[in-house]
Amino acid sequence: MRGLTIKWLVGLAVLGLLAACGGGDDRTKAKVRLVNASGYSALNMVVDDETKLSSVAYGSTETYVDVDPDETATELRRSDGSSALLSFTPTLTKNRHYTVLAYGAEGALKSLLLDDNSDTPSSGKTLLRIVNAAPDAGAVDVYVTGSDELLADTVALQSAAAVGSVNSYTSVSAGTRRLRVTAAGSKTDLRLDVAAVSLNSEGVMTLVITPGSGGVMVNALLLAEKGGIARHDTTQARVRVAAAVADSGSVTASIDSISVAAGIGAPSVGAYKLVTAGSVTPVVAVNGVSLTTASITLAAGADYTLMVYGAASAPAAVWLDDDNRPATDNTKAKLRLVHGVGDLSSAMSLSVDFVPVAAGVTQGTASAYYSDLAATITADYLVTASGLTSLSAVDKTFVAGATYTLFVVGSTATPTAMLIKDR
Repeated sequence: MRGLTIKWLVGLAVLGLLAACGGGDDRTKAKVRLVNASGYSALNMVVDDETKLSSVAYGSTETYVDVDPDETATELRRSDGSSALLSFTPTLTKNRHYTVLAYGAEGALKSLLLDDNSDTPSSGKTLLRIVNAAPDAGAVDVYVTGSDELLADTVALQSAAAVGSVNSYTSVSAGTRRLRVTAAGSKTDLRLDVAAVSLNSEGVMTLVITPGSGGVMVNALLLAEKGGIARHDTTQARVRVAAAVADSGSVTASIDSISVAAGIGAPSVGAYKLVTAGSVTPVVAVNGVSLTTASITLAAGADYTLMVYGAASAPAAVWLDDDNRPATDNTKAKLRLVHGVGDLSSAMSLSVDFVPVAAGVTQGTASAYYSDLAATITADYLVTASGLTSLSAVDKTFVAGATYTLFVVGSTATPTAMLIKDR
């Protein structure tokens, strides 16, 4: 009897130890975790009508749960909702580990099933694979280098990583490495620059590229196989200058000693430049005369336009928030109107092929984006405002998936319309 009691106690101890380990002892089950890389703030994973994981926020979770390989009907739901945002039935094998990667914007949720069962690499090496989960950014090149290596002298670890693709593992040197992501085929269109990323010796890791808030910059999640998740968010924003002053005034601007406009003549719009996000006060001059400007807090990953407009002798500067994410329908283009005529107090309106696109746009502001321009079209536009001679153009081309801004600048005597393809 005493022997039976001892065996019973030992059995209880083993069960308690296994429970403390998260039930990973059940070799008849698959082990699944949900990683939220989507635009949803939190998600629940429901398998066979049972909530397996709840309120999984961006960049989470590292917890694997048991799933019966014969009952894998899965739904992803809002953390406070009962309706499925996405339904799928993954093929799972018992006693193997998987990651369900949720990605995409609200209303366009998608998932990828990642196999987390790789062999351990040799000492001093890390197996690394790339997943592009940033639909807004498009295809990207990924570089993992030493801290001081120039991109011009470096070959991408992964070239033209397509959205939704899972690339093969590559063996790289372990240690602290620098991560940079660029637009596919470009070493100058930098989307992410992380000075220190830790790659573990004998580690197996997945680098997930995720979208920034403005549609062009990106962030990253580094997933350790059967381990933790490290967030690597961009610390930069993109800023461009719209020189909209009258009489061909010249605009110079810098932010934290970074030149964002070097004497560009109006009317013109400069290229986006990378600056450190956070509170900034731009240094601006028109025709060499300093202009007092307000501070702004730039959000990491976002895009902005600093518009300098009005008479060259009495200019003003305003910040415009740019949204360079493509239209939800990728067969459409996006367009907005910016009112930069310094001596015109009345509001502007815009129509394209007789369809109203923007109305009530006041001086120094931008309209909301109109995102229902048909696929690759040539169209006529018309800008009207009280006190302004109507501005029009014929046969302008709008490309599906692109984002445009129509700047109307200068003065009522010599107004100019600039149709700019933002991306």
